[in-house]
Amino acid sequence: MSIKNTFRKTLILFSIVPIIIVAVVAYYFITRKLISVTTDNLQQLAETNSNGLDALIETQRTEVDLLSIQNELYHFTSLSNTSSLVNTSFYMDAYKDLYGLLQQRSKLNSSCERITVYNADKKVVACSNEEYVGFDGSDSSTLSYIRATGRTAYGVSGLIKHVDNYNNIDYYIEIGSPILGKSSDDLLIIGYVVNTISISYFNDFLKSIEMGNTGFGQVLDKDGKIVYHPNSDLIGEGVNSDKLNKIINNYYSGSISKNGVFNLYHNGSEKIYGYSVIPKLNWVLVVQQNVSEVIDLANIIIYVLALTMIVLMILVIAVSSSISKALTDPIIELKDVMMAAANGNLEVQSNIKLKNELGELSRIFNKMIHIIRGNYNDLSAMHEELLTNEEELRTNYEHIEYLAYHDVLTKLPNKMSFTEKVSKVLDASVETEQVHAIYFVDLDNFKTINDTLGHDYGDQLLEQTAEQLINLAGPNDIVARAGGDEFLLFRKDLKSREDAGDFAAKVIDSFKDPFNLNGEIAHVSMSMGIALYPHNGDHINALIKNADIAMYRSKDTGKNKFTMFCRNMEEELSRNALILEILRNAINSKEVYVKYQPQYNIISNTITGFEALMRINNSKLGNISPAEFIPIAEESGLIIGLGEWILREACTFNKSLLDQGFTPCIVSVNISTVQINHPDFVSMVDSVLKETNLPPQYLELEITESTLVSSLIDATILLSNLQNLGVHVSLDDFGTGYSSLNYLTTIPINTLKIDKSFVDNISKNDKDACIADAIIQLAHSIQVDVIAEGVEHEEQLIVLKKKNCDIVQGYIFSKPLLPSALINLLKNT
Repeated sequence: MSIKNTFRKTLILFSIVPIIIVAVVAYYFITRKLISVTTDNLQQLAETNSNGLDALIETQRTEVDLLSIQNELYHFTSLSNTSSLVNTSFYMDAYKDLYGLLQQRSKLNSSCERITVYNADKKVVACSNEEYVGFDGSDSSTLSYIRATGRTAYGVSGLIKHVDNYNNIDYYIEIGSPILGKSSDDLLIIGYVVNTISISYFNDFLKSIEMGNTGFGQVLDKDGKIVYHPNSDLIGEGVNSDKLNKIINNYYSGSISKNGVFNLYHNGSEKIYGYSVIPKLNWVLVVQQNVSEVIDLANIIIYVLALTMIVLMILVIAVSSSISKALTDPIIELKDVMMAAANGNLEVQSNIKLKNELGELSRIFNKMIHIIRGNYNDLSAMHEELLTNEEELRTNYEHIEYLAYHDVLTKLPNKMSFTEKVSKVLDASVETEQVHAIYFVDLDNFKTINDTLGHDYGDQLLEQTAEQLINLAGPNDIVARAGGDEFLLFRKDLKSREDAGDFAAKVIDSFKDPFNLNGEIAHVSMSMGIALYPHNGDHINALIKNADIAMYRSKDTGKNKFTMFCRNMEEELSRNALILEILRNAINSKEVYVKYQPQYNIISNTITGFEALMRINNSKLGNISPAEFIPIAEESGLIIGLGEWILREACTFNKSLLDQGFTPCIVSVNISTVQINHPDFVSMVDSVLKETNLPPQYLELEITESTLVSSLIDATILLSNLQNLGVHVSLDDFGTGYSSLNYLTTIPINTLKIDKSFVDNISKNDKDACIADAIIQLAHSIQVDVIAEGVEHEEQLIVLKKKNCDIVQGYIFSKPLLPSALINLLKNT
């Protein structure tokens, strides 16, 4: 064996044997030390992070406690506990202030799901998420704990699971504080404020707990459920270990301390656990690490020594070839980069850093390739810029052209495009006998969907409507969006008028199925008007206008239907427009006047009151029926001015009767839904009474059941305010609307009027007689007088007397009279 090989083997042997002996001894001691250090670190890590977690909870507790003493919250909670103040103006102002505060605090805390305020009855009266307002919290553990202890509640309700509309799961805890009254008794609880916090609030803090590759922290509650885990899918699940489950119970029983460590074989491996109990929430923070990972650290020493031996052997072999390698490598590298540059790669660089000729040659090459690359990049950039500008001009032109003829939302042609296309078809049909149809489509109650679900859902509805209309249309039909929730549809070469109607019925029928708007179910119907070419017009604008008129006829006669245009619709529209103009000037032109129909006490046969009835006589149209002009006045809003006028006229007239010494009578004035919903209605009535000096007990306001439909609570408050003025309230046309007995037991009324439709056949139809009898008995049972209107025959009067009706009104005694005629009647009775 050569000396070179002997030296090499001896060197290797004496280098490796000592390393092996040291490695075995070091492995034993280091393994024991690492396990001891890891155990101490885990306990310290659990205790330190437990304190940090407690500080995070304290931060939320402080936020809730500070919020509970805010003036806005105290003021509103006090109001909410007084039923008579609920829904008053200052109650609503206080609610707006508190809602703004809750929104502000909620937005400041990204993990805050909602902040909820309960009154003393544990009912939600305000919330940063308004859909929870009105929720009953009687079964809330958090509120019960606060009521029992008077102290802040930390997660008393445990983990609260929430699944949203997209099946995303989140967990929350509640931190609640009492709202104390400002009285001599500081423990008087007038309400509660509860902050619902997502468990994600603790994530950023807890996910930083790491020990090596297998060490991590998790939080368990007293029932052994996982509150936090790096694997979020496990949150809310129970941990499958009795020892982990019983940490909190063992702590409260005194068998273990608040902080500690233990070893446990769990989930297939030996683990070291450090724990720290958080008494406030009955949680325990557990930090774990696999024992095998700790031992693996010791194994690294063996691997390092083995690697060292391999490296030494490689170094011995490598030294012999290092000299030749040091000389030839730079030359080969420079050759490679020059060849790459010659093949078109201008990004190459020579990395030879030698301080000799080869190093200098490398630097010259890099400088040269940098100059060439710069010139090439400038030319490429200029070429790309020219191509980009050309593409932008082409795209902009196409987009502008598209926008000019299409609706952006539905991608349908717009009204201008529709007009141009249909005009071309009509121009080609002048000399033919072809029949075409234009359909004007309007969605019913689209505004309601927009207001309740939001504009995004409204846009989806319009898109789906457009898609459905396209699917129903034929290949030669034209569908367009006219604007808002209105669509236009053109069909050519129809066989008959019935063909146009059949298609309209098919479209309306197809909308019976509800739409799915991102999980929200919306039922939509449509009203449709149809104009035929050439019968209803020979020009596109005339056809669209007439189809629009027919569509409004569908709306006015019940919606969810189609109507064919006919000439009398246009005449009716013109008449309605003329009536509208008459109404605008009726007061100034003195074309509006009042008639009064007496109301007789059925027992004493004396006049106890009279109803004021508005009438209009125009020089062009003559007498206009109230059934015709009242709906127009209500739709246009003119009923507000006309209603105030007749109220003032009736009060002035009745006051003049009192001044003339006539027996006091009550004058009744009909009030429309539009009037009573006006925000200044009550103050207007009060102002008229003060202006005319009529004692309020001699004025009665008649409302119909339809007025109460929108909001029974609002109607009750408004009618109570009227009665507070001293005014009488009468429920008119009872039995023709919803006829809910709830109205009679809830709203404050003085008089109930039986509708004429029941009186007409009261002497001939047993059912009508029974209904009238039931209404009279019901009204009398709640101390409300009954007026029967439309009494025209003696037989009707006889039946009403038998039924103990209080007052009658109708032609059997008197038709509506002018003021002078009524005065003469009063003088003669």
